[in-house]
Amino acid sequence: MKRDWEDIKWIFEPSGSLRDIYVQDVSLADWEKVVDLLNENYPLKYGIAGEEKSFSQIDKQDIISYLTDETGEMYCRSVTIDLGGVHANCHFFLSEQIEFDINPKGVTSFEDFEKVVKFMQSISWTLEQQVTLTDENTPEFPLIKVDLKRNIHKVLTLKEALDLRSNRNSLIAKIAVLKVSLEMKLFPKEFKDQILESASETYKPVKKSKNIW
Repeated sequence: MKRDWEDIKWIFEPSGSLRDIYVQDVSLADWEKVVDLLNENYPLKYGIAGEEKSFSQIDKQDIISYLTDETGEMYCRSVTIDLGGVHANCHFFLSEQIEFDINPKGVTSFEDFEKVVKFMQSISWTLEQQVTLTDENTPEFPLIKVDLKRNIHKVLTLKEALDLRSNRNSLIAKIAVLKVSLEMKLFPKEFKDQILESASETYKPVKKSKNIW
């Protein structure tokens, strides 16, 4: 299906936030396949926080050790992948979720958009899984969805996104207001403790089943 940049560019309009690419519900074996894909097909710079030196290949064993580290003592790892002028970054946050970020300022044409989509397709093909692009930190709300195994390649129009967000927010808002009201009335101390606890929660993966479409 032929696409028009005018219908797509709203996704990449700079808004102060990044765009994220996700593969949800993954295993360490999936991470190994993605590392191989990146090392074999893309120019990249891999490094460790606090060190000036970068490498042109990702150390796969080092990444597996980092993703499974329970001490919290290993320095952060990151990689920048060159997609042909558009750059994707990965910080290896979670073992259960693969995540890249892209600065939307770098996607200014249909050609740039195609570079991003081809990157998503290469991951989907390698893992035989769904790959999505979302606004920053909103994995449950895909703006672009690619799943080559199931022949899915969907890019939301602005109207579709607004309709989905409106429907979702309406239901969730009603449930949330009711839940909060009940907790405040019935369990005031527990509610206060819950607020304090949520402020220090660690970053957690979002399962694919939680996505709104």
